[in-house]
Amino acid sequence: MKIQKVAVLGASGTVGSLTGGLLAQNDIGVWFLSRTQAGSQKGLARAQKQARSGTIAKNITCGDYDTLLAEACSQADWILECVAEDYAVKQAIYEKVDALRRPDSVISSVTSSLVLDELPKGRSHSFRKNFLSTHFYNPPGKMAACEICGTSQTDPAVVDVMADFCAAKLRRAVIPVKPTAGFAGNRIAFVLFARITELAVEHGIEMMDYLVGPYTGRLMPPLATLDLVGLDIHKAIIRSLQAHTDDAFHDKLVLPGYVEKMIAAGHLGNKTRDKGGFYKKLESGEFMYIDPASGGYITAFRPHVQFVEKAKDQIHLGRYRDAFQTILTAKGTEANIVHELLATYIAYAYMLIGQVTDERYGIEGIDRVMSTGFNWASPSLMVYMLGGKDRAIELIQSQNLPVPDSLRTDSTSEQYVFNAGKYFPAK
Repeated sequence: MKIQKVAVLGASGTVGSLTGGLLAQNDIGVWFLSRTQAGSQKGLARAQKQARSGTIAKNITCGDYDTLLAEACSQADWILECVAEDYAVKQAIYEKVDALRRPDSVISSVTSSLVLDELPKGRSHSFRKNFLSTHFYNPPGKMAACEICGTSQTDPAVVDVMADFCAAKLRRAVIPVKPTAGFAGNRIAFVLFARITELAVEHGIEMMDYLVGPYTGRLMPPLATLDLVGLDIHKAIIRSLQAHTDDAFHDKLVLPGYVEKMIAAGHLGNKTRDKGGFYKKLESGEFMYIDPASGGYITAFRPHVQFVEKAKDQIHLGRYRDAFQTILTAKGTEANIVHELLATYIAYAYMLIGQVTDERYGIEGIDRVMSTGFNWASPSLMVYMLGGKDRAIELIQSQNLPVPDSLRTDSTSEQYVFNAGKYFPAK
């Protein structure tokens, strides 16, 4: 099987356009399809901006479903679906695609929140055999992760071919996952995101992004990340995880009332710049923050917590493990918040080994998706930073969280030399 022509469905959206642009940059012929020609042209502009070059347009043909779907589906080796995260929307487009595609073409979805086995129901045997998920992380120009898996009816050879193609041709960090809601990366990250949005009710948006900011092992603060993702997408993922998962951390999957109100009012994040999201950028370049209590935007107050500033200073000097000893020994409300979220991240990641990835990979697959999909320090790196698994276990126990057996037996944090500076910027 050779992938030389790809039809991208939903090319007006961010993921569709940027993933399609990545294909075009690698000299793959791509159809950009959406409901309107104007939407596809908008996607092309976004792809060119990611590539910092207009030359990729020679590999892209823009059109709408009414005029170009039949041509694209009949010729494409791979049909990449990036439409709205809604069963009805996806299944409606699949019905059309099934009647037009070649029997040997691959069909994949970028979904990670919906249950994969449900999506191709009612489709032809050939469609179901060649259907899988290729979950590219956004933006693909900066995030190399691609989680990949088939359904119970997918030909395993198709998954292997697509994994090889994405790794070799597109230079993705391919992570094989199991067909569970959220796969690996979103399953872990959105438990943390949900808890942070809940804590923001009491402590505020600015304070939460300050406390769980880059010095804790993530290049972008968590609520700023949700503005990038889109609050509507956040809601869809949380609702899917609530419905389709059940584990010891399930009660942390909350969607606070103020977030619901923000979404209803159109405050979705970066995609609604005029209305804002958790943040709203003023013409002056300054940012304001949503007040969960009032629903209005308030000016920044620039929090300053002693242990946070000390840890940042130590990171600035390259004393990463010293910084984490500062965090671990800190006392007070703010320290308790950081302790809880660090413990949750490590405990949940290790608990999901074998559930979201194959057990034989240990923590490695989860490490890769969190570092290349979110630019977060991997769970095993966090264990190392805390001083080893015994200290990590103490932290988890102090938060009354379950300690996974896989953490007790894991030696990953003792085996690798980590590039700590990449994930712990001193800001």
